[in-house]
Amino acid sequence: MANGLLVGVNPVYGLYACILGPIVGGLFSSTHLMVTTTTSAVSLMAGQVLSALSAQERDVILVVLVVLVGLAQISFGLLRMGRLTRFVSYSVMAGFLAGISVLLVLSQLPNATGYEPIGQNRVTQTLDLLANLDQVHLPTLGLAALTLFLALVLPNIGLGSIGTFIAILVPSGVTYLFGLDVKLVRNIGEIGNGFPDFEVPSPFDVTFELVTGALAIAAVALVQSSGISQSVPNPDGSRSRASRDFVVQGTANVASGFLHGIPVGGSLGATAINVASGARTRWSVIFAGVWMAALVVILAGPISYIALPSLAGILIFAGIKAISPMDIRLIWQVGGPPRLVTASTFIATLFLPLQAAVGFGAVLSALIYIYRSSIDVLLVEQYLRPDGEIAERKPAKRLPSNAVTVLYVYGHLFYAGAAILSRQLPRPNGAQNPVVILRLRGQPNVGATLAHVLSRYAAELNARNGRLYVTGLHRRTFEQLVEEGRLRLSDPIRGYELTPIIGESTREAIEDARAWLVRQTEQESRRERRPDDSGAG
Repeated sequence: MANGLLVGVNPVYGLYACILGPIVGGLFSSTHLMVTTTTSAVSLMAGQVLSALSAQERDVILVVLVVLVGLAQISFGLLRMGRLTRFVSYSVMAGFLAGISVLLVLSQLPNATGYEPIGQNRVTQTLDLLANLDQVHLPTLGLAALTLFLALVLPNIGLGSIGTFIAILVPSGVTYLFGLDVKLVRNIGEIGNGFPDFEVPSPFDVTFELVTGALAIAAVALVQSSGISQSVPNPDGSRSRASRDFVVQGTANVASGFLHGIPVGGSLGATAINVASGARTRWSVIFAGVWMAALVVILAGPISYIALPSLAGILIFAGIKAISPMDIRLIWQVGGPPRLVTASTFIATLFLPLQAAVGFGAVLSALIYIYRSSIDVLLVEQYLRPDGEIAERKPAKRLPSNAVTVLYVYGHLFYAGAAILSRQLPRPNGAQNPVVILRLRGQPNVGATLAHVLSRYAAELNARNGRLYVTGLHRRTFEQLVEEGRLRLSDPIRGYELTPIIGESTREAIEDARAWLVRQTEQESRRERRPDDSGAG
């Protein structure tokens, strides 16, 4: 119900979602204990998408939005886009979820104070509220404060999750007994007995804003559910599949939309409660939906008398609890770039539409990945110790003459990484007959930038009568580079194909390089002797 309040619709729509989500998710999800239900992040995003509509319009457009979210989730799952979640950095998600938690608190201040502030976003609305504290409705504020106090205290004295339930009931009971003039659930919408009518959304109600909003909601739900799949293993040892779970959640959302439910997704909080309660099979999730259906039918009347300030207090409690000081401390200790990323995403979430904030986070994650991949390049020299072991050391800045230097690269050699490698390669200046063997095992693709770096380095070696040997190349890589003209066969460069035996191509290159050096030394010796021979004659 609280999440229905976040969406800005009849809170009972949240209960409908809590019926269909667990039943559909429990039946078909590959993560057996994950509870597919309402979440504060998804609900808050849906509320922002629908915020410009009137109350009557929201009831109609909600169906369209939830079905679109479901179709987007199904599409993402069929396209196996669950793997893309690995590209969303921890810093970005920490900033986004912290922003969502703060927005969750700020969004409920009007329901907790009885004052409707004005402003373009939650931050400016909160500032307007602070400037008009004399207009706060004290009974409403008192009930919200009582709910928050009970939610903080009761679970810590042995009542567990029942304490949160009592924290809602007590203020609502006080409202009924003393006839307090505060808003109730029934003031927002009618709470009917039984289930809602089946409703098919009209395609004519689809707008660009709804489509982008649905995609953003689906993306956030994807990231949340993927994290749950990784952290909650199946008791029977079977493997979870993120893409399959996303198809299942999409199906649950389509069903929820047809029956006026709000969007659902994998819920970390509900899943944690399920696991902590001793659940061992998917039936625990299914029965959660079945019991919710029974409660909706039996308790429809009493539900309508729940005080809105009580629901607001619970949501404020959830928002405060969702902020993790430990995560913030960890990111702060890591260093400057993670701090900047987290702060930027947090600010974007507070001030931008959540669709834009999600897009900002996705782009920022991609940029971080490219940046990290480009700078995490390490070049080492490998050499044979007297005891026969192969060791590594930092390569010298200058290559030695008449010697073979074996180099190995750690990291990605995408275009920026290739440029960094170019700066780390030891220079042949002043050397004679320098030979470099560059091991590229573990680099399946050699792009144009790396090919250009290798070709230029080979030319530098050639100027000092040296050679470049590249080992560990995949079958087609070297041929492709030659075909594209990036590496010319006339250059002093040789390529050696990757084999299943580690180091085999490098050992072959070392033997060839040493043999070439012997021939070069012999040729130079003969050239040096020729003037003496001619003079003696």
